[in-house]
Amino acid sequence: MKLKKLLSHDFIEEFSAHLSTEFENELFVSALRNYCSHGNPLRFHNFAFAMRELLRHVLDRKAPDTKVRKCIWFSPQLDNPEKATRGQKLKYCMQGGIQDHLLSEEIREDVKEFISGYQDQIEALNSYTHIGEAKLRISPKSSYQSLKKVIVTFNNAMSIIEDGKSDVLDHIPETLFDYVRDELTNEIPNCLDELSSHSVIDWVDFEGFQVVDVDEQFLYITGDGTVHVTLQYGSSSDLKRGDGAIINDSFPLQFDCKARANKPKGAFVVKESISVITDSWAE
Repeated sequence: MKLKKLLSHDFIEEFSAHLSTEFENELFVSALRNYCSHGNPLRFHNFAFAMRELLRHVLDRKAPDTKVRKCIWFSPQLDNPEKATRGQKLKYCMQGGIQDHLLSEEIREDVKEFISGYQDQIEALNSYTHIGEAKLRISPKSSYQSLKKVIVTFNNAMSIIEDGKSDVLDHIPETLFDYVRDELTNEIPNCLDELSSHSVIDWVDFEGFQVVDVDEQFLYITGDGTVHVTLQYGSSSDLKRGDGAIINDSFPLQFDCKARANKPKGAFVVKESISVITDSWAE
């Protein structure tokens, strides 16, 4: 099978979506080119070996040693304290720097199962790199089926990482709002100063909350809602003379906040992220 045709297959395209760097894409195409070298009886084994290395590179990109070591749960190896194990890298991909005790027992068990499932996929990949007399001259049909299994195995490994991370992030409780509400309310008036002489926040309705990412230091959270305000025009003296005005209105609100991975209840608002959408006022 020619390389161009091979690249058009659905499972190949699904795989390519997991690659981010020029090196990763080049290594993948090179691995496929190895497979397409039909005169070489080692073509599939060379392909499988390159794919195993590619998976290692992808995991290193997602979980660099320097970041994994900063996690409070990281435990260095005695023989190589600067190097994170594969299991630790997988744990980082799924829960970042969140301490284990901040997750429920069910989530902790899920993470362990996800890691175990990933390790099984690695063992499956390893089996394809072994060369024996029976495997040296496999038929083109068997070779293609094996190639597809390798790619599907890689896709499964990536899905395990993504599912584990989603499982962890979905667990973060919405009670974090309690720790950002006051600070957020204090910062909103700065966004409304241009609308009136004096802006007062009456209350804020929080309507959405999502933990979108986690790394060795922070949880990254986005939220939205509606801010209800009193807009005062003129000073208090102007109001008494009938020269001022007070208007009650509400505007959509968007904001980001961060929470330290090892102490989520210390969440704080990223002040420059606060956006009160006042387009309706201009109209």
